[in-house]
Amino acid sequence: MKQKEFKKTKKKRRGMFYYLRVWSRVFKGGMKRSYLYKTDIFVRILRTMLVVGIQVFLLNILFGKNELYVGWSKSEAYLVIGIWNLLNYLGWSIFSTNLLYLESKVVEGKFDYILLKPISSDWYASFSDFFITNFITALSGIILIVYYIIVEWGNISLVNVLVGLVAICIALLIWYAIYLFFAAFTISNPRNGVLSIAKELLGLTKYPIDVFGESMKVVFYTVIPIAFLTTLPANIIIGRGKYEFILIGLGIGLILLLIAKLVWKMNVKKYSSASS
Repeated sequence: MKQKEFKKTKKKRRGMFYYLRVWSRVFKGGMKRSYLYKTDIFVRILRTMLVVGIQVFLLNILFGKNELYVGWSKSEAYLVIGIWNLLNYLGWSIFSTNLLYLESKVVEGKFDYILLKPISSDWYASFSDFFITNFITALSGIILIVYYIIVEWGNISLVNVLVGLVAICIALLIWYAIYLFFAAFTISNPRNGVLSIAKELLGLTKYPIDVFGESMKVVFYTVIPIAFLTTLPANIIIGRGKYEFILIGLGIGLILLLIAKLVWKMNVKKYSSASS
């Protein structure tokens, strides 16, 4: 039978601070579990070092003796990959892994319990757990970003760095909206492999959008706005990006999030309980 989501009208409306308090408990729970898996933490630290080493090695092969590649210097390419690492692994630690597990919850009937909770189902499905091991790997992104800032400190401004950090936060919003959009289809049709599209799409942003040519560059700034994920924040930090694009990126992020939530609700309506 069709399973109905908990009606928020039966309880007082949940505000932003309520969700922040709930997630703070989720975060503390994830941190407490880290003490039980100290070996995994150590392995993740080694993995972080390995990730950085491999990425630096591959970039050196790509550039060879060239100073520039499609208009980007080697240190600027490090910056783009650093932003991608930060977004990707931070996403896996906060929401991506939770949404990946959504499929098994739907198949096993555990999604019924999510719908019955007095909290937004898309929020709970996205942020119900925190994975410290992926958060540690996100440090590989911080390492590469800091490396660029130190190397190019004389050529960049503090204002651009700070504005660039804001652009990265907006990029994380877009990253989440894309994941939530594709994950929503798992509710009504599990084992469809749709979520893998999000992973492949976001994987394209590991490199500057310029590598795909001018025609695709236009597409990635308009139709499929993944240029706002890594290329734009990097350009802002470097000093060749326009600040107004940040407002455009914020607008795109909010619109994508709204669309993702609408698609989520549509699929919840189509969802049939595993107990039916």
